[in-house]
Amino acid sequence: MIRRLPIRARLAAVSAGLAAALLTVGVSTLYLVERDEVRATLVGDARRAVVQLATAVENDQQSADRESSGEDGTAGQGDDAATRKYMNRRSGDGPLLLVVGAGRVLSNAPTARKLMAAALPEAGKTADVTVAGVQYLVAASTARRSTAYAAVPQADANAELNRLLDAVVVVTVVGVGIAALLAWLATRLALRPLQRIARRSEAVAAGDLSVRMGEPGTHDEIAAVSGALDGMLDRLEEAFAAQRRFVHDASHELRTPITIARGHLEVAAMGGRSIDPAVSDAVDLAVAELERMGRMVDALLALARGDRDEGQIERQPVAVARLATEAVERSRSLGDRDWGLTLAPDADVHVSGDADALEQVLLNLVANAVRHTEHGQLVGVSTRRAGDRVEIEVADEGEGIDPGALPTLFERFTRIDWARDRDRGGAGLGLAICRSIVEAHGGDIRVRSAVGRGSRFTVSLPIAD
Repeated sequence: MIRRLPIRARLAAVSAGLAAALLTVGVSTLYLVERDEVRATLVGDARRAVVQLATAVENDQQSADRESSGEDGTAGQGDDAATRKYMNRRSGDGPLLLVVGAGRVLSNAPTARKLMAAALPEAGKTADVTVAGVQYLVAASTARRSTAYAAVPQADANAELNRLLDAVVVVTVVGVGIAALLAWLATRLALRPLQRIARRSEAVAAGDLSVRMGEPGTHDEIAAVSGALDGMLDRLEEAFAAQRRFVHDASHELRTPITIARGHLEVAAMGGRSIDPAVSDAVDLAVAELERMGRMVDALLALARGDRDEGQIERQPVAVARLATEAVERSRSLGDRDWGLTLAPDADVHVSGDADALEQVLLNLVANAVRHTEHGQLVGVSTRRAGDRVEIEVADEGEGIDPGALPTLFERFTRIDWARDRDRGGAGLGLAICRSIVEAHGGDIRVRSAVGRGSRFTVSLPIAD
């Protein structure tokens, strides 16, 4: 799931997580240290109070021992003056004081007597107890035959710890939010050069090889990527320029032999009436084919240069029914097949475009069908109307195409497994040329195929207004 998020969101989430972890550790440590200090303060207060109480009890006991003794020689009990004085002095400042032993119970408040019902600690130790719904920390100490207890209330300390905990939570939440925001802004700033590279790459993909990524103004990995892309684009532009020069030179080289051959044939056709009519017809046919070949050479070379698009097509009305009919008639000599031609009445429409180029598309598709069918198998051409478009379908009952080859079938130099033989499969340019011509006319070409059941190539073109 996280991989589907943008990089900015992922980095911000990671930064927020790290900030949350660090803040949690930091403030938790602070809270624990403060809690221990508060606990130590409570323990110190309770122990000081109980030591002072035990000292008062000890003083009273010593005074009683000096002043009187019983007939059996035991010490007297005294009036506990020092103990009561100390309890009275501490009766209003919070601690509960309790003395138990020697047949008496002394306390500084009625609530202090309730301590006897709690689980009080042993002498020298402390314990947490709850009396009348209030938490106390109790310390115990011995004083001769008595045990003294001092209970310090924990309400103020707990309130202080709760306030600290609230502050810890607020600091953590705010810190995480600030960290996430700063990470988002920093990531956005850091990725801005990548966004520019993406936009310029789209322009390059659209065909403008003059675009460069440029210096991002940093000295990091993004600058390295930008420099590598610019270097690659420099080499690509040089390669395409060399290709255009080659195509331009090749166009002249191809036109020259076609023109010479056509000129010689036209001279032969003008040889006089003595020429055999069959030879004359053959010469006329050859001249017509050379003329068409010349036009197709110009069209294909312009297409290879990338100069043919919808705005540069020399448009004229092209009758779809006639186009399909002539494609079938011209292809019958390619092989002994079960030829079929189906023309839907509503598909007797015109498209706007280059008749020779569109005819070449159908001839390539039909020739491809013949190459991959056997004697007597069906090769059919049909037309139908689909809304404001017309569809021309070339179907066969041949070998079919492996589904794994379909996604790249119209790419240049794609030759699927059963077409490895160059005599059967060609150079892998025919279908790529078909797609280029169709797309230049504002149409699209698609294929459906099943191994052993044949293929159906469909050319869809917009109907002329």
